[in-house]
Amino acid sequence: MTTATATFANATCRSCGQVFTYEPILVGHVDLAKSIHKTCHGCTTKAAIYEKLRRDQARADKIEAEIQASIPPDLFATDIRHPGFNSALWEAVSLWSPTPSEFWLGIVGAADKSKTRCMAMLAMRSMRDGIRSTWTTANRLKDASDDRKSRERGLAANAREHIQECLTSPWLFIDDLGKNEWSPAFEALFFQILDHRKNHRLPIVYSSNAHPDEFSQLISGFNRWPIIGRLLDRTTLFDLRPQ
Repeated sequence: MTTATATFANATCRSCGQVFTYEPILVGHVDLAKSIHKTCHGCTTKAAIYEKLRRDQARADKIEAEIQASIPPDLFATDIRHPGFNSALWEAVSLWSPTPSEFWLGIVGAADKSKTRCMAMLAMRSMRDGIRSTWTTANRLKDASDDRKSRERGLAANAREHIQECLTSPWLFIDDLGKNEWSPAFEALFFQILDHRKNHRLPIVYSSNAHPDEFSQLISGFNRWPIIGRLLDRTTLFDLRPQ
């Protein structure tokens, strides 16, 4: 039951049962605000806080699900205190961020230098910061370059979807560059991805056991220097090879 006064009206909170006042909106003898003010200020505030926490948790759960769907499972729980972990590399990688002059990051060196783990930790951090990120490997891109023209519709659709993600995702992480076969189809696709992302200043982080210059013996003459040039241009390169 609501009792109108000259300025305020009283109502009973349907949540806590306490009587509270509110300012009615009278049109003739009808109070349009009556249906709005069903809970007191304290309960309304608590409900808003709860709803925000619920949305934040749902968002965090969605991000964690995306991480688990994209990052290899053995990289989830990297122990930065492990004696074999390259903490110096992680410090450098964790401090890196794209700039207008250098918006790509390359990490090259031997297989035991924690390149992939550091890259995965950066990918997970970017995703938890709300940056949509795509994780792939050079071999997966090679497979996608073959599968996108497959007669099997599901296989072709999945390949094209992954390629589109690699083209447009705000951040792209490519692991094990150079372990792939440099087929004409892969070279054409890889150049397309590099060229598109370079032109649109979309960050790429890649790891490789070899320096991009060493790919000159593997890539065909037509694509060799365009691909290598883009891998090195506007790129911060962490070179872990013996000097």
